[in-house]
Amino acid sequence: MSYILPANAAIMAIAMGQDKRGDLVIATALVSAVASVLMGLMANFPLGVAPGMGLNAYFVFTVVLQKGLSWQEALTAVFVSGWLFLVTTVLGLRWFMLKLIPHGVQLALSAGIGLFLAFLGTQAGGGMGIIVGDEATLVRLNEPLSVEGNYDAHKMWISALVFTVTVVMMAMNVKGAPLVGIIFGTIIAWSECWAQGPTSSVLLYPFGSCSDVAANGLNGTECFCYAPEKVVDVPRVATAGKLSFDILEKKQFWISVVTFYFNDLLGCAGTLIAVTRKASIMDRHGNIPKRQANAAFVADSVSTILGSVLGTSTVTTYIESAAGIVDGGRTGVVAIVVGICFSLSIPFAPLLSNIPDLATGPIVVIVGAMMMTSVEGFEWSNVEDGLPAFLTLLLIPLTFNIAYGIIAGTIFWFIIQIFLIPYRLVKKEDPLKRLKSIVMTKP
Repeated sequence: MSYILPANAAIMAIAMGQDKRGDLVIATALVSAVASVLMGLMANFPLGVAPGMGLNAYFVFTVVLQKGLSWQEALTAVFVSGWLFLVTTVLGLRWFMLKLIPHGVQLALSAGIGLFLAFLGTQAGGGMGIIVGDEATLVRLNEPLSVEGNYDAHKMWISALVFTVTVVMMAMNVKGAPLVGIIFGTIIAWSECWAQGPTSSVLLYPFGSCSDVAANGLNGTECFCYAPEKVVDVPRVATAGKLSFDILEKKQFWISVVTFYFNDLLGCAGTLIAVTRKASIMDRHGNIPKRQANAAFVADSVSTILGSVLGTSTVTTYIESAAGIVDGGRTGVVAIVVGICFSLSIPFAPLLSNIPDLATGPIVVIVGAMMMTSVEGFEWSNVEDGLPAFLTLLLIPLTFNIAYGIIAGTIFWFIIQIFLIPYRLVKKEDPLKRLKSIVMTKP
């Protein structure tokens, strides 16, 4: 899970400013530490908790950059969604809310966010730089073949190398492969920046605007290469306490709240079910122990509230927690150890905030690929479930909006069920059997 520190900071800084990258590293580490310890103490589950990949992308690219909310207003949406999650958990409504989304759409949500992440990880803005915009085709390849013809090619080829090395290590079952990949790419970038300096470096950022700098010097431009000036620093979080409640009357604010809420609900529930099954933490009926599940939801919601106050997006449980279970972890001690490790990283924010995009971008793509495993559960032969799921999967990356994917898939599923009522009456079947399954079936 350690990759979340530079990766989350890199994504969030796109909306909140590169000058806040160090603060975002500290905010990420601090909330992850507190959240994981809370999970261990309250629920006694071996679950690591941290700001969610995918939800941070939705925060930045949809809520802030596309819909026009300030990052302070977006943090307020996360704050309200955390309270909504907490209230529905305490009132026992969380499973009912979960049932409102068809099972196929729930499966597609994880995969759709995976595609969304992979798309972002390949782009020039905070990623590998392989994909750029195009007026004719919307997107195109950033032509990396010739280093002489494309100044960005150096960064792209190194990103591709980081991606390849990381995947090979994962295939060899190397523990912590994503972190090793980040370290590998970072060492290359730092070494080149220290050796060449910002006026001669071939790894200047941002993408697409620094070729003249390499030839003529900085000349007052904002181009830079990544290299830390110090190893440790006194922790400070300039993003903390920046909530803005002046937007409560806007529709887009509440759409964002609901989207954050359902994504956190689905993510936490899905990870909880998957990890507890793997750890065999079940009652005699094969269900998650209710008291522990409630405690896990409370810990998750409280952590999201804390995260928004500190300046980061929705906090959720991580499927990477399964790694601790494979090594024998079965209790909350695993989560507490994860929290302690996160806390130890806080003084090293100057190092972690200078992790280059060429190192984090490939890992974002890999995380996206790992989230695609949920498509294994798609019932492609069942059109009334398969096509709404596919619609969700398709629209999330294409619209840059998780909410649109959920809404489209869910509404389409209900429309299909309504149109099938006459057909089922003729077939002498219960016309509402699928609609009833939403209420009667346990998630």
